[in-house]
This record gives sequence, C-alpha cells and structure tokens, in this order.
Amino acid sequence: MHVDFGLQNVDAHGNTRAARYAVRVRVYPDGAASFEASIKVKLRGTAGPMIGEETWVRYEPGSPGRIDFDRDRIKDRSYDRVRANPGLRVVVDTLYRHGDPPVSVIATAR
Repeated sequence: MHVDFGLQNVDAHGNTRAARYAVRVRVYPDGAASFEASIKVKLRGTAGPMIGEETWVRYEPGSPGRIDFDRDRIKDRSYDRVRANPGLRVVVDTLYRHGDPPVSVIATAR
C-alpha cells in the first residue's frame, strides 16, 4: 500500500478535521493477476493507513478501477483482535463510535 498524504486541517478551535488521502493499493485477487488501483478517502489521522500494511478491499471484477476498502471485513477483524487482546476494546470502540472507520486492522491498534 502506498499513501499520498493530504493535509491535516485544524479548525479555529484546534480540532482536527478530516484530511483527504489518495491511497494506492496493489490488489492480489484470488486466481487472477495482481493490479494497482487508487482509492480516495477522507480520514482523520488515527484512521489513516500506514505505508506497507495489508488490508482488505472490494471491487466488481468487471470494474477494478472502482475500488474501496472493505470496511465490514476490517471491522470484523478489528473485533477479532479485541477478543485476543481485550485492552484494545476502548480504542476500537472509540474509532467506530466517534471517529472515521479505519481502513485497516493496524489502525485500530495505534
């Protein structure tokens, strides 16, 4: 995964507003050749991806250019991590209740 970072914006009260990211991903579909795609997403800093991490995406096989993060699968895997490490519950719950949905499981452990 390659991330072209956007600007973190701060409002007049010092609160972080969402930044725009262009995330380039290499997709490895089962039984097909890998390909590169770009996903544009608005996120706050803690939900942003890290360079080189793996995550899940979804797309229609006939339209690989229309790709997005598979946030349902990411959420399931994030809560799998909570079962293995209950101390992560407050982080994962906070991200899903008050933040931007993470685009990777690693984002829930920072």
